[in-house]
Amino acid sequence: MKIISVANQKGGCGKTTLAVNVAAALARLGSETLLIDLDPQGHATFAMGYAKEASEKKTSYDIFRGYFDNEKTVYPELVMNDRTRLSFIPANMMLSAAEINLGSVTGAASILYKVLSDQYFRRFDYVIIDSPPSFGFLTLNSMYAADMIVVPMDLSYFSFNGINGVYRVTGLLKSEIGRNPQVYFAMNIFDQRSNFAKQFEGDARKKLGPYLLSNKVRSSVRLREAAKAGKTIFEYDPKSTAALDFYNLTSELITVDMKNADVIVREFALHAPQAGSVYVLGDFNNWQKSESNMLTKLETGQWSGHFTLGKGRHRYKFLVDDEWHNDPHNPAVEANVFGGADSIIEF
Repeated sequence: MKIISVANQKGGCGKTTLAVNVAAALARLGSETLLIDLDPQGHATFAMGYAKEASEKKTSYDIFRGYFDNEKTVYPELVMNDRTRLSFIPANMMLSAAEINLGSVTGAASILYKVLSDQYFRRFDYVIIDSPPSFGFLTLNSMYAADMIVVPMDLSYFSFNGINGVYRVTGLLKSEIGRNPQVYFAMNIFDQRSNFAKQFEGDARKKLGPYLLSNKVRSSVRLREAAKAGKTIFEYDPKSTAALDFYNLTSELITVDMKNADVIVREFALHAPQAGSVYVLGDFNNWQKSESNMLTKLETGQWSGHFTLGKGRHRYKFLVDDEWHNDPHNPAVEANVFGGADSIIEF
């Protein structure tokens, strides 16, 4: 069984549409697939046409309620099985109560992981989890359980903030508990006709390298119509370009393998609480200042960003409010042709 979490703290990036239709594509390709709605808004539940049923039966909230009430959850009672090879666990607003109560539960972030380890769920080839647009306990459960995290990106440079958030959480998972899910990014709601889209894709490719999936999901009114009708795109319009896009994207997800990729993801960070902007520029992004190379300011005054680098030796500096600074946490420096020095990293 492979567990895929679809996650992004940024709303409006088509997260639910991607989760629903990747799950549907996997089922169409012959895999026994379980889709879990882990968002209290229940968007996947609406998109699958189960809004009424979710108010009358057990939901993903009951996965966690068993831990609050100290009673055993009967897992088959959670799962809807009326589609071929595509099963579903719905959600409703009761899931918000789980988010609140999880803070007092020991091992709260690992509950879903433990549940999916039960023999009952081992009959599924894939589990797809639609996460909330935040990094609370529900999303932590989703990411903790995952073997792979797929981050949808719409045509907005705010999407790069979502990238940094996902990597910070996965870095915490790796350091604290040894969980290290693969992370991939998917261009979603993509309008290839605009020059802005081409520029955005180029910046994303430079930042993410092979971790940005090749196949994109184009913007399509048919996807919105399908969700309104409570159907997957394959049920609503299987011959549409949107259906083709999801077949191609899902086929790539099945076959992608980064074990031998000659790249690494590296965090760059600088404490500069008074700064208005901080960029990291180096030979890995041609020393070009752009929004994709700007770090994100955290509440602590730390600026942070994650970038994909080819293995080898790289020069870089921070550009802080248009002033150049070396990395104070990296003692490795080397003179440059301008009479100054650059920070050096090597992998």
